[in-house]
Amino acid sequence: MRRSPQPFLRPCAVAAPLARALALGAPLILAGLSAQAAAAGGPGAPLRLAPPAPRPEAPGAALAPRPAPEASPIPARAPRAARRASERGGAAFASVAQNLSAPARAAQAAPAPNADTATGSGAGPLSRALASVAPDPDAPVALSADRVRYDNAAGLLIAEGAVEAHYGARTLTAERIIYDARADRVRAEGEVTLRGPEGAVIVADLADLDAQLREGLIRGARASLGAHARFAARAARRIDGRFNVLSRAVFSPCAVCPEDPTPLWRIRARRIVHDEREGVVHYEDATFDILGVPVAWTPYFRHPDPDRKRATGFLAPDYLQSSILGHAVKLPWHWAIDDSSDATLAAFVTSDEGVVIEGEHRRAYSRGALRLAGSVTHNDYDGESRLRGHLDGAGLFALGSGAEAGFQLAMASDDAYLRRYEYSEKDRLTSEAFLRHGDAQGYAEASAVRFQSLRDDEPFGQIPMALPAFEGRRSWDEGVLGGVISADLSGYALRRTAGQDTARIGLGLEWERRGVEPVTGLSLAAHVSARGDVWRVADGADGADDAARFAPMAAVEARWPLARHDGADGPFGAATHILEPIAQLIAAPYADDDGLPNEDSVLTEFDETSLFSLRRHAGDDGFEEGPRMNLGLRYSVATPSGASFSASGGRVLRARAIDSFAGGQGLNKRESDFVGAWSLFLPGAFKIDNRLRVTDDLELRRNELYLGADWRGLQLNAYHVYLAKDSVTPDDRQEAAVSARYALTRAWSVGGEARRDLQAGDWVRALGRIGYRNECVDVEFYAGRRFTSSDDAPAATFFGARLRLWGLGGGAEPGPVQGACAPRIR
Repeated sequence: MRRSPQPFLRPCAVAAPLARALALGAPLILAGLSAQAAAAGGPGAPLRLAPPAPRPEAPGAALAPRPAPEASPIPARAPRAARRASERGGAAFASVAQNLSAPARAAQAAPAPNADTATGSGAGPLSRALASVAPDPDAPVALSADRVRYDNAAGLLIAEGAVEAHYGARTLTAERIIYDARADRVRAEGEVTLRGPEGAVIVADLADLDAQLREGLIRGARASLGAHARFAARAARRIDGRFNVLSRAVFSPCAVCPEDPTPLWRIRARRIVHDEREGVVHYEDATFDILGVPVAWTPYFRHPDPDRKRATGFLAPDYLQSSILGHAVKLPWHWAIDDSSDATLAAFVTSDEGVVIEGEHRRAYSRGALRLAGSVTHNDYDGESRLRGHLDGAGLFALGSGAEAGFQLAMASDDAYLRRYEYSEKDRLTSEAFLRHGDAQGYAEASAVRFQSLRDDEPFGQIPMALPAFEGRRSWDEGVLGGVISADLSGYALRRTAGQDTARIGLGLEWERRGVEPVTGLSLAAHVSARGDVWRVADGADGADDAARFAPMAAVEARWPLARHDGADGPFGAATHILEPIAQLIAAPYADDDGLPNEDSVLTEFDETSLFSLRRHAGDDGFEEGPRMNLGLRYSVATPSGASFSASGGRVLRARAIDSFAGGQGLNKRESDFVGAWSLFLPGAFKIDNRLRVTDDLELRRNELYLGADWRGLQLNAYHVYLAKDSVTPDDRQEAAVSARYALTRAWSVGGEARRDLQAGDWVRALGRIGYRNECVDVEFYAGRRFTSSDDAPAATFFGARLRLWGLGGGAEPGPVQGACAPRIR
């Protein structure tokens, strides 16, 4: 039975060269041949064209490699020597140790006759080399081979026959390894394979290295960085402990098959230099091939080592054709300022709308981060020639002790800019600066908010700015009668350039206690609260300049969750059912809110999520008056497989009709509309969510249906929404949208999205795309149309293409593998 290799006479004559040879693996593999995106989801390592850099000069650089046979693909399995070593392992090692000749054992036990013993330490040159060169002189070296002998006269230690050496996380295998003690060099021959700790592999015909690893030659080198990034070269040389120089080299991360050894794309170069210190890969006399056909040549280019997550240089361009912009190309340039910040500048060049300059800056701090982006151009599409652009950004900073500050920025020069240049289809923008604090007992927040409407029918002067807006809440668990006491404070000051200015401040107090009856499991709650608000209105059309309201309320609640567990033979297997009836009784006075401002409570979402809310308005300007009862029922079932179904519904009963809410929202009547929802989830298949609101005679007033599926290569998301008209929106609204992606094969996919206004019978947007993605390339073509239009942003049709090459920057991640062979040198 094979035993694991054991440490071999540590320190010993073979340990130093093996340690150095194994340590060589990671530097010789071009780490620059793997693709990495920029940090935090940012831009990837870019492709940069630049003048040639001076060739590195170092001792031994003039050594000329001897002719080597044509490089062969990297084998899918370990070489024969490595496989045999794995079969024999410890047994082979044991036989080697037992069969060492007496002179060899003596050479390891005491200094050789020609050893320099002037130091008086009794250590020979081999053990001193181990101590000076090995990364860890005490690290064990395990060696297994068919034969090991020591030529004392020549100063050679020779291991032959399926040699396998382990040093830490590195493994070196070869048919033969020779260490020349006098020349202090290591030579490995025959199916040389070096495996690094990160999965990198070098396969070569021969390796000849010096002890300091400042010079060396690997002939017939083929390398694999990770799973797919590969290069092949006639010879590879290590110079000055910094440069890895490849002669007549080919690089391609694309996998190929024996019957068709031509990769999808590759780079052939007379010389490739990997500068480890600078993290840059240089190419000289380079040709770019697609399917074996040369398509581009350059005397020199370079790109950052893709192991560097961030680098300065150009990113991959994007192409767009639009009926508004004409032909357009975006040329981004990335600047890695330092370890915690970067910037991207781009020229968005269009044939019909001029040039747009884009910029983005990102910075990470020890206690926060920020992002600022924007664009600027000069255009006269509305008849006025002027600068136009937009700003977009966000930031968040921790101040300590639970406090933080931040901002959100969104602004555009005019209503049409974002849609015209395909930046966004938003019709309202919000900018905010805030300061907030939170802990287990409560929170507080103060902010300044600016709104911008991009709708043609909303004048700028009617859009308010909140300066300031604030709210806070604090709770005390040790309240009276075993309950929790809370206090909240909120307010705002809204300013308009034309129209009504409003300010409000309000204070609320409440007490609440919850408990469970131990015998029946009935959950009970009691609630008492009171709130006072004061308004000031300037330039109002009607109502008093100052107004106030006091709003007390009391409520009780009862919930009775009932559970049942089925056995394995149940209709749904060993499922768990929960049925929960809920009832709330609320007492509140009738209020006369005529003349009171309502800035933050115009719209109310009445659905199953707000059915049992004591305050249904979005803000504190609104108050739900009068006594009422909320009644509902919830049911859910879950199976061991992860499948589940849930449903809930109910309504509100009142003593009399009220006018606290906008008409048509189903809440002002004595008997409100019915609200309900249901959800079905099947793991690995699909999920359906449906929310609806119906009247007593089953007239549909609201219906929202969402569908998500992920099944057999199909990813689908779709929704349908119907909203009946109300006093705020005088027309019915009905819309449907779908987005889908289908994997035709492991690499090919098609997809698209569509959105339609069913009420008007018009399309809103449609888009289709087709893409190909494998281990070395990601390409996508898309076409679509935006059907909506405004005064200066008419409907537009657009086409586009995006190309990312893995290993040359741009942030593409490797896709599914399509082959299993490496590029060959032609």
